[in-house]
Amino acid sequence: MVNYLFYLCVDILVWIAELTGTTYELVNIVIFVIGYPLFVILLLFVIYFQNKKINRLENKFDL
Repeated sequence: MVNYLFYLCVDILVWIAELTGTTYELVNIVIFVIGYPLFVILLLFVIYFQNKKINRLENKFDL
């Protein structure tokens, strides 16, 4: 099952590389070295600002 999932992901990356006219390695780098860390940083900002908003709302309703 794990091998099937791995090779499916590789096939998808190869398909994206062919679609964009680049290589498998470049697609892999863009997704996992550049894209994923940026996504994680974005999620951390969202969590931070949502936490601030929740705390502000909790303080507003504290009587």
